Amino acid sequence: MIDLGFLYRAPEQESYKAIFLIHGYGSSDNDLFQFTPHLPKDYHIYSLRGPYSLGFEQFAWYAIHFDENQKKFNDLNQARSSLTAIKDFIDDKKEKLKLQHIDIMGFSQGCILSLALSLNHPGYFKSVAGLSGYLNLEMLKNAGAIEKQTTAFFLSHGIEDAVIPFTWAQETRDLLLKHNLNLEWHEYPSGHTVSYDNFKDLIAFLNIQV
Repeated sequence: MIDLGFLYRAPEQESYKAIFLIHGYGSSDNDLFQFTPHLPKDYHIYSLRGPYSLGFEQFAWYAIHFDENQKKFNDLNQARSSLTAIKDFIDDKKEKLKLQHIDIMGFSQGCILSLALSLNHPGYFKSVAGLSGYLNLEMLKNAGAIEKQTTAFFLSHGIEDAVIPFTWAQETRDLLLKHNLNLEWHEYPSGHTVSYDNFKDLIAFLNIQV
């Protein structure tokens, strides 16, 4: 069993709502936790830390390998272990805090996992905010689960992203729309980052979910 590190901010009042933040490859739980002052005050906020250390306070949810032709491969076994660890962590908090409203937000690798978690567990999350990532179909237990979603999705991507191609995000967008999911899509003239306009749109989306 993987024991995840995390940062936590308590709500200002009794609450049955929570948002879980999942960072990207080579980052840490400190990254998205910086958004905390701008997130709804009546949320429990947990920023989780990936279980695989890359050194120098950098972490990952799963390894990324390159072959001799510089083709990239994800360690799917590690990815699935992280999916289980994140879900177990959230289940534990859901039971202890009697959560009735759960959101999840992920950037890059964290976005990939957030999308997979939501689609593997239809209706579990109130909303998913996926930043600069895409849906990896190899992480889905059952592709048919896409059609059973009641979750609200926010997806954003930089057109100039050199880490995760913009076209991959477009393919994810098109797949979710094909299945008539509740999707808010945004694209920006930026790279692999959360631009100021992206951040404003994200906060507006989250406040609607309150």
